Amino acid sequence: MKTKRLFTALMIATMMSCGIILAQPGQKEKKLTPEQRIEMQVKKAQKRLFLDEETAAKFAPLYKEYLEAMKQCKPAPKQLQKGEKKELTDAEIDQMMQDRFAARKKLVETQETYYKKFKKILNIRQVEVLFKDNGPKRPHRPCINKPQCPQGPKAKMGEAPAPCKQCPASQK
Repeated sequence: MKTKRLFTALMIATMMSCGIILAQPGQKEKKLTPEQRIEMQVKKAQKRLFLDEETAAKFAPLYKEYLEAMKQCKPAPKQLQKGEKKELTDAEIDQMMQDRFAARKKLVETQETYYKKFKKILNIRQVEVLFKDNGPKRPHRPCINKPQCPQGPKAKMGEAPAPCKQCPASQK
């Protein structure tokens, strides 16, 4: 009987202490300004390319300029009113597609322009690393959080999961 009471008291004390610990305000993630984000990207690229100080001094302003130019290549998203779900007309869809194609052309032209500029200060292997498309880090799994779309058989460790036959994202 005493052990039962002791165990119950210990359990209550543990639950209360866990509640107190979880209620503590944690460190909030600080939001970076666009300038800080660009600065971090420049430092990461310099580290990835193993640049010496002299080359890094030439590289940093050009890379910042490149990042800004790449940001300008993205099409502006359409602003819809909150909660508004509007069926697009054929003309709007056509315009969106044209805008998307124009943005891709502008992106390729910008990359070609800066490729020539980077080639003057970096060796070709460094330029390759800089322009290398890293692609997705993990396989696309569109159905993980959708209960209406059951996953197929589970994949073994290190293998991509089987695509869901019902999900439109995995259809080709």
